[in-house]
This record gives sequence, C-alpha cells and structure tokens, in this order.
Amino acid sequence: MAKKDNKEEEILRAAEKLFAEKGFKGATTTLIAAEAGVTHAMLHYYFRTKDQIFLKVFDSYMEEVRQDLKAIMVPEIYDTDLITKVTEICFDFFNSHSGEMNLFLEVAKERPDLLGEYVSEFGRYIGTAMSAHKERTERAVSEGVISDISFTDLLTNIVSVCAAPFFFEPVISNVIGMDKERKAAFLESRKREAVKLIVNRIAK
Repeated sequence: MAKKDNKEEEILRAAEKLFAEKGFKGATTTLIAAEAGVTHAMLHYYFRTKDQIFLKVFDSYMEEVRQDLKAIMVPEIYDTDLITKVTEICFDFFNSHSGEMNLFLEVAKERPDLLGEYVSEFGRYIGTAMSAHKERTERAVSEGVISDISFTDLLTNIVSVCAAPFFFEPVISNVIGMDKERKAAFLESRKREAVKLIVNRIAK
C-alpha cells in the first residue's frame, strides 16, 4: 500500500509542477508520466484521465487553505484581528501558488465544466462550515462588531485583493524587472495593503 501511495504522490507532484509550468493543456499525461518516472500505463492505473489528476491536485490546494483557516477559527471570536489573519492566510496561499494563477484562469476559461464540477462538490463538502461563517458574519454585523457587509462580499473582497498582485506577476517580473529581493519586498507591502483595505472596509 505504501508503495502504491508513493507512486501516486510522485505522479501528483509531477503533475503539479507541469501544470504550473505548461498549463492544463500543455501538461499532457505523457509528460506527467515521464516527469514522475512511471510508464504511461502505470499513470493510468492510478488516474484514468488528466481531469482526475487535476482535480486531485486542486483538492490538495483547497485542503491546504481549509486546514490553515481551521487552525485560527475560534467560535467565540469574530473581530478585525480574525479577519486580518484570514486575509494574511489567503495572501500567503496565492503567494505560494503564484505559478498556478494562469492555470486557474486557463481552466476557468477552457474547461468551466471541470472547475464547475469541482466547485459544486467542494461547496457541498464545506457547506456546513460556510453556513456557520455566514451566520457569524451576520451576527458580527448585527452586534456592531464590524460594519455592514454580507459574507459573500467580505469573502469576495478578501480573495480579490489578495489575488490581484499575482495576476500582475508577469508585469512585475518581466516589465518592471524586479529582482528577487525587491519583488519579495513589494509583495510584503501588498500583503500589508490587502489587510489594511479589508480591515478598513469592516472597521466600525
């Protein structure tokens, strides 16, 4: 069983690397198999289609975020400090997976059916948690802890301000020509700005 799990992990790591480098269309199963050091037949033993591989990789990203958020969620606390931490986690996630941003856009444009299926399944998976957070947001608004905002708008604002710098990453790297240190400093400043924007939006 351990050997099987190792091979599966090797395929998923290879797929993650190639998806980031070549996009969904460019990362063929032949290339993924070669990168993982397995035969094409062995790859299909573990994953029948490339769609399944992508969904498994994407699932690992969502689980990463879920675990990070779960670690800071305290039922009795809902304030600007919590929203600050959520925003920082979201920004750090996009920073860690900046190479996948174009992949997400490609799949959203070229394979909306694939992403839609996943979002639907994931929505059912976290439906209870999302309902609980929605209720917490509404309660915080009604009690005057934060300013008037819907849970959907709050979530959309956080994702939008955190993702934006990474959609412009090619401009930052290739046009402006920042070196590694300047780019890191720039992203850290954008992270602080993202937190400020969100906190100012919800602060009373």
